[in-house]
Amino acid sequence: MGKLLDAKYVYGEDILIAYLDLCGTKFVYSKFVLKQQIERISQVISNVFVALDNFFGESKSSFYVHMYADSVIIAEKEKGVIKNCANKFLKLMLNVQYQVLNDSEFLEYKDKENDSKQRLFMPTLSRSLIKRGKYYGIITKVFQTNINDVFSNFSLIGGSSIVEMDDSLQGLPMGTYIDNSIVNELEIEGNRLIDVEGNQLKFIKPPSGFDDLRSIFSSNIKKRPEDIDIWGRRLIESTGNNSNFKSKLIPWIDTIQGRRHFINKSQSRCC
Repeated sequence: MGKLLDAKYVYGEDILIAYLDLCGTKFVYSKFVLKQQIERISQVISNVFVALDNFFGESKSSFYVHMYADSVIIAEKEKGVIKNCANKFLKLMLNVQYQVLNDSEFLEYKDKENDSKQRLFMPTLSRSLIKRGKYYGIITKVFQTNINDVFSNFSLIGGSSIVEMDDSLQGLPMGTYIDNSIVNELEIEGNRLIDVEGNQLKFIKPPSGFDDLRSIFSSNIKKRPEDIDIWGRRLIESTGNNSNFKSKLIPWIDTIQGRRHFINKSQSRCC
């Protein structure tokens, strides 16, 4: 018989889960060097932990945080321990999405066709989904005094809900989404809920005034927020008019502006 694994197993049938997925990951993998890829995901993880501190304080110990490929999963350890958890998860996800976009940087890559270096501003867009479902996690017990001495540190997350959440977000534009089953757990105005075509999800419009980070990217000398459509066009131009980036940003802008009354998936499901 093999040696027993010294690990913590967590699981539940009706656990609240927040799933954060990055858009455009395949483009980043194909264009930018490994160090830049690591810095991008490290920045996202750092913002998640800062947000957990800000929104939950010491209560953050009531959650497990895992990675699923390049996506971040935050799951309850036990149902009902955190009061109004769905509301707090929603605010946390909106906050993280804006913060990682705010922290975006110019990146250099080598254009193989022209054999030259190109410099692009690659804003980090993300999608998030909050729902209840089946989940399990495994965290191994590792003792060390120095991180360089660690030869293994396994962490595993799984369950049908994780696969379903990943599949549900594929092809959707930037934004925060919730499963229809948790609508009644939220304190939210009805006009902020937008249907997702052919899906059991709702897109959540940010609260009024939540897009003030546009001033950070503004070309205005006085740093006043630009018209959001102008801001969006400039962001797209900064990426070299990347079509995948455009397909993830424009529907989000149109929806929060009230020009789009439902969300549909793009034909491309690659990112």
